[in-house]
Amino acid sequence: MPVPTPSRDLAVDAARGVAILSMFVAHFAPTLGPGQVLLLADHLTAPLFALLIGWGAQLGRGRGGEWSSVLVRGAALVGLGLLLEDAGAQIAVVLVWLGVLTLLAVLLVRLPDLVLAVGAVALLWAAPDVVASTTTHLGEWRIERVFAGEPADGLYPRALEVAAAGPFYRLVELVPLAAVGVLLARHGGRAVTLATLGVAAVVAAVLLGAEAAGEVALTPYSGTHPVLALELALCALVVQGARTLEDLVGRTVRPVLALLAGAGTVALTAYVVQVLVAAAWVRDAPPGTTDDSWLLLGGLALGTVALGWAWPRVVRVRPWDRGPLEGPLRALAQGLDHVPPLRPHRG
Repeated sequence: MPVPTPSRDLAVDAARGVAILSMFVAHFAPTLGPGQVLLLADHLTAPLFALLIGWGAQLGRGRGGEWSSVLVRGAALVGLGLLLEDAGAQIAVVLVWLGVLTLLAVLLVRLPDLVLAVGAVALLWAAPDVVASTTTHLGEWRIERVFAGEPADGLYPRALEVAAAGPFYRLVELVPLAAVGVLLARHGGRAVTLATLGVAAVVAAVLLGAEAAGEVALTPYSGTHPVLALELALCALVVQGARTLEDLVGRTVRPVLALLAGAGTVALTAYVVQVLVAAAWVRDAPPGTTDDSWLLLGGLALGTVALGWAWPRVVRVRPWDRGPLEGPLRALAQGLDHVPPLRPHRG
């Protein structure tokens, strides 16, 4: 018998679909496009995933199975991330960071608005210094270990990389984005949505204009204050833009949002498939071959949209209709919900 599940948020799933398509552009686009516009995908993808983790955690708060769902998803993301890092793809796998962030987000949603807002601003402001000092410390630690003839890898350096010293992703930058996602999910009125959308558009335009004028450098993954501000603005534009389109235009754009939302519901499957396909693409290729290919980009994008559209129409039993990987994870979480608690033995 199908298990009832809460209805999903079309705009949020559509934003997740945008994150997936942006990811394909960031990983596989052979050029940066006119005016380097495709470089925006590098600024958008991981931050948008982080913001949506916070948003989803807020939407899921108080629903049945919250803790088991978080535990299963977080552990699955970390486990899959560790496995995919050894797949041989030319992709910096972000799943470990997103898995840890998923576990942290269930704590973020229990914080009041003021703490979340102040904490997010403080972390974003401190992030460049924290990243610099942690990266320096990790480099010195590894040098000392090498000179001492001891291993320079292990849990401690990996924890530092996940927290603040990673070359591409760092929790010190992703946690504030998740906190913003929580706040946006809590305050979803039309006035707040439009105001956020307007501010984000102005911030993004000012920063991109300043870069074009040579006044600021917006290097992806650099973690500078202007880059962090641009990432936050782009994320707000996508999420609040999707919600505004659904609210104001409604039926006219709903089919497009539905296609994007379908891609968003199979995001984990799409992520795993792209890493495996990218690894196979370069595995037996001549040295120097890259995975930069319009064929890869277009095939994965169209395939993900098609999968997101077709899967729930073919697989109609919940929770398996969520996706090839998403369904089993949801089923596991539901199974944990029905495990009876341990009771002390009385002899």
